Amino acid sequence: MTLSISMADVLYLFRRVREKRKRRRFYPANRIYRNRHSFLDLTEEQVLHRYSLDKQAIHDLCEELRRDLESATGRSHAIPVAVKVTSALCFLASGSFQASTGDTTGISQSAMSSSLTQFLDALVRRANQYVCFPLFLQQQQQVKREFFDIAGFPCILGVVDCMHVALRAPPENDAFYRNKKNFHSMNMLVVCDAKCLITNVVAKFPGSCHNAYILRQSALANLLDETNDLGAWILGNSAYPLKKWLMTPIAKPESPAEEKYNKSHHNTIAVIKRTFSILKKRFRCIDKPGGSLQYSPQKVCQIFLACCILHNIALARNIPVEIEDTPYDSNSEDEDLTDVLQTITNEDSKEVLAVRAKLVKNYF
Repeated sequence: MTLSISMADVLYLFRRVREKRKRRRFYPANRIYRNRHSFLDLTEEQVLHRYSLDKQAIHDLCEELRRDLESATGRSHAIPVAVKVTSALCFLASGSFQASTGDTTGISQSAMSSSLTQFLDALVRRANQYVCFPLFLQQQQQVKREFFDIAGFPCILGVVDCMHVALRAPPENDAFYRNKKNFHSMNMLVVCDAKCLITNVVAKFPGSCHNAYILRQSALANLLDETNDLGAWILGNSAYPLKKWLMTPIAKPESPAEEKYNKSHHNTIAVIKRTFSILKKRFRCIDKPGGSLQYSPQKVCQIFLACCILHNIALARNIPVEIEDTPYDSNSEDEDLTDVLQTITNEDSKEVLAVRAKLVKNYF
């Protein structure tokens, strides 16, 4: 049996195939979009739990960042600003992976990644609006009073310490990021006031860098070094060298006044420990038990600075957070104290020691 096909049949089949291709081209299948959730649909308690900010703070953030986050496209399914903001906040607050975070806001993992990047870029550009060291006389007087009320230590403008934020091992120079506790991290320097408000951040040094080195390289240290008659100090633990503007503990107190100085110093500097506890409680993405951040060192620094900004916003709005107060451990970062003491010995001078001796004599 032979099968014969006429030329008319061939032309007919060809036309049918071409028509089907045209239909596919001009009538594509409908795309399926996930339902997007609004933070306004949640209770205030749910919003605080999920985003670590209240509804008004989130609304204000959306308005502040709107011009940076609005999509240039006119598509009807472009991601709204509020979804971008809440997606980023959810990741920072929970420390969960992007896929699960995206599920709570109705966007894909790739959209979540893009939203986080846009949010971080926009917020970090405004860091100077939210993280400010007190430079004006009225601000300084207020900060000094609040510090004095803690333990009677006079003329304090801030306390300083560093915390490590874990990250995945970078593909290059990974040894520079391995810290004393043998995990990869960025070593973040923070200065705060008596109410745990963060007033200065240095977020750019790898975990192997010493706390004292980071402070020495900071713009704040340069500013304070150039001030001839500051009349005030910041407090640091034994990891930092004694300076005319930086008061450290007395290694071997020899009088009741020096012991009283050390006790007041210890109780005052404990505020930085509380600040770190609040910061990690609000934003679990920077808390090591939650795992290392799976980003480049540059993006980890952006994430940390964004958390500091949001922490200050939360404090300004009196948004509560429950933490367990623990005694301040001046050697909590496990610094090599032999190297530290050598650094202090080399950098001390009779003039600087005289400044601290005068402080002890006049106030303790």
